[in-house]
Amino acid sequence: MAEDISLAAYKHSVDIQVRFSDFDLQGHVSNTVYQTYYDYGKQDYFDLVLGDIHWDVEAIVGASTKIDYLKPIWMKTRITVKTRVTHIGNKSMTFEHCIINRDNRELMSTCTAVLVCYDPVLKQSMPVPDQWRKKILEYEG
Repeated sequence: MAEDISLAAYKHSVDIQVRFSDFDLQGHVSNTVYQTYYDYGKQDYFDLVLGDIHWDVEAIVGASTKIDYLKPIWMKTRITVKTRVTHIGNKSMTFEHCIINRDNRELMSTCTAVLVCYDPVLKQSMPVPDQWRKKILEYEG
């Protein structure tokens, strides 16, 4: 994902409350915290797009995550996480995220994550549920 990405490609966004505990000794958000911001973006995306998921029957596990830290997030920076699904395979989905500064629309970070659908009862990967695929494709257009 390049720094010149089109923010218009993202339909989903959620504002993040940056907390005092997110900061490191240099006064900016610790790079270890970015993953929690992106995870919140995924959670909110799933809640909005898929609705009531029965996680005891259909689950997801992370297979890969790549984060690029483009600009530091300072104490008073107001941020938004944008999320989209760019690919749905047989058993996996690729999510792209970005963090933007709400005040000036500056791109702060990008993330690509691959999630694998998982059957928690059988303890193995499973195909992306048809209803998930349909709802995501309808939402993403």
